[in-house]
Amino acid sequence: MINVGTEQNKIRRGIGAPPKIYALITLASLVSFGASYLLSTGTYVGGIVLLVVFLTLFAVNALLIDTKRPLVFGVIANAVAFALPFLRLFSWSFIIGFIVLTVFLWDGAYRARRNIDNMVKIRFGHLVRSISRSMLTAVLVFLSIIIVMSADFSVSRNGVDRALVVATPVMGRFVDGFSGEIRTEDLLINVVEKQLASNKNYIALPARERRAVLENQVEVLMEKLEKSVGVEIDPDVSVGENVYKLIDAKLSALTPRTQMYWGAIVVAILWLSIQSIEFIIYIPLAVLVFLVYEFLFATKFATLQMETKSKEVISLK
Repeated sequence: MINVGTEQNKIRRGIGAPPKIYALITLASLVSFGASYLLSTGTYVGGIVLLVVFLTLFAVNALLIDTKRPLVFGVIANAVAFALPFLRLFSWSFIIGFIVLTVFLWDGAYRARRNIDNMVKIRFGHLVRSISRSMLTAVLVFLSIIIVMSADFSVSRNGVDRALVVATPVMGRFVDGFSGEIRTEDLLINVVEKQLASNKNYIALPARERRAVLENQVEVLMEKLEKSVGVEIDPDVSVGENVYKLIDAKLSALTPRTQMYWGAIVVAILWLSIQSIEFIIYIPLAVLVFLVYEFLFATKFATLQMETKSKEVISLK
């Protein structure tokens, strides 16, 4: 906490240094705006990095500011800054998302203050763990609502190509020669050749007849694929082009209500995924909070003082 001694050598907490308090709030709000802006423009790596910095500064502010009015102002300022880049999507859903963002950020700040008031010595791991769920919930719920609101359920060719590059090592274990750049017919030939390689009758055929059987089996496989996916496959273009056409056709056929349902499913999967690794997230976050906390003391931005506390004890006599 920010402690400033008075002339009577009494400790005034928080409110004793309002310029420093509002400087911390301003810094956290600027980082919050930067993270949200990068996320809104699709710069996800930079946005996530700044988001981690924002969560760190928010936790530090919650630890240092123990007076109600600056704490409430800080929560509202951070929430407004985070929501501002998405203001173009203003609607009732946006308002609900903003309210959820503010409420959970306040819950995190309140938890921090309640826990630190009950500690004799600050335990950063325990403290950040107690408020990390509220902070993550605030950000994820708001971003999830924005994702559903702004989802046009379209796909770009570059996006499909990047996804196929990532999937190639995995798909290559099941399909020899798999690549998003390979011609579709060549890939199907590779698949059929591998299936026929263990057929003794096929191996015994003359080269011309083996070629005829191979071409026939490729046509049969292509017909099965077209029937399965419901989209015509062009054998002369790359696998990436056919995958792009398939995804685009399926997404274009979705009704607005179905798009909303799929958006909710994606949000639920994202939410559950984050919650499942929360115990991993709070550990580095606690380390960052500790480092910033120590930096503030090293630069004499804040000072550490001890105070005595009274405690109620229940006993039977």
